Amino acid sequence: MERFLAFLVLSSVTAWGSSVLVAPFANRTTEPNLDWIGESLSEAAREALAAAGVEVTPRPERQEALRRLALPATGQITIASGVRLAEQVQARVLVTGQFELMAAPEGSASRGSLRVTARAIDLEQVTEKAEFAETGALEDLGRIQSNLAYQLVRSIEAKSLVTREEFDRRHPPVKITALENYIRGLMAGTAEQRHRFFTQAYRLDGTLWQPCLHLGRMHYEQENYREAAGWLEKVGPGWPESGEVMFLLGVSRFQTGDFEGALRAFETLAQGSGNPDVINNLGAAQLKLGQASALDNFRRALAADATDPDYHFNTGYALWKRGDFEEAADRFRAVLDREPGDQDAILLLGRCLKRSGPRTGDLRAENLERIKDVLEAR
Repeated sequence: MERFLAFLVLSSVTAWGSSVLVAPFANRTTEPNLDWIGESLSEAAREALAAAGVEVTPRPERQEALRRLALPATGQITIASGVRLAEQVQARVLVTGQFELMAAPEGSASRGSLRVTARAIDLEQVTEKAEFAETGALEDLGRIQSNLAYQLVRSIEAKSLVTREEFDRRHPPVKITALENYIRGLMAGTAEQRHRFFTQAYRLDGTLWQPCLHLGRMHYEQENYREAAGWLEKVGPGWPESGEVMFLLGVSRFQTGDFEGALRAFETLAQGSGNPDVINNLGAAQLKLGQASALDNFRRALAADATDPDYHFNTGYALWKRGDFEEAADRFRAVLDREPGDQDAILLLGRCLKRSGPRTGDLRAENLERIKDVLEAR
């Protein structure tokens, strides 16, 4: 411990960030096939902290930092390496851990007894916040990692008022077979393997929402919007990623012509967000449904970010549809100032100058609403 503290003192000049980094839990058994357990423990802790409102380093960012530092993705990480990793991702608190598997008593049906230890270290204050240990049958991994995650939340987020009963309701233990398939999906090297593992995880335990989120993202990125919506609808509210889920679900429904469904998704999301991407998409769904409030939302998005040509276009498009040709023309000119080659803006500017509004059967001027398919942090 003295060597650890000395190392941190030498590193204390670092300007640490504010997030928590959960490193992979080291596999201290002799079975590499159990590496997934370390990833599961780490992921459970990360998700529980995020759900409690703690800023946590996302797993992809952590994996990229491990790659840059040439550190093992699943093996033992020393305290010194953990500090380097935390510095890479600008984290203030480092959570590390390990697990070992002890033989089950003779005649027992269990595959063995799992012992997990974890520690949380405040790198800025150079103090060890807490150290925890949990032991139980391997088959009870879900309960073990839930117990550990709850202790970490209470240690790191002292203001958290969540009771143990509420925590267990939000993070119920799942079947170990489903958990293994989900984690192996996270660790898989190809999209095909990830899809197979995630699908199997959901089939084994339908309460596990995380595979549905990943499957929804995968289909969304491939523009398979109907399949994406089907998976995203299975992810319940109340999770740290729920805002992203609702956004992707809204876009997926919009792209498949379910404008009522898209409207519900964007209305729900807009209640807690002033993000112009959300407001713009809400306006697009409203315009599809002929709602006059679409223009108000396009103007709100434009007021939030006047540099975005799509916000100018949508505002102009709504104005043109209702016959406000002069104001619409100003918006289309603003689009062309930013995107001189925008053919739709050129077409509609010409229509505005001729004071020519929408015409039945004019397919060239229909369905031109522009939605954002990526939710940018604002």
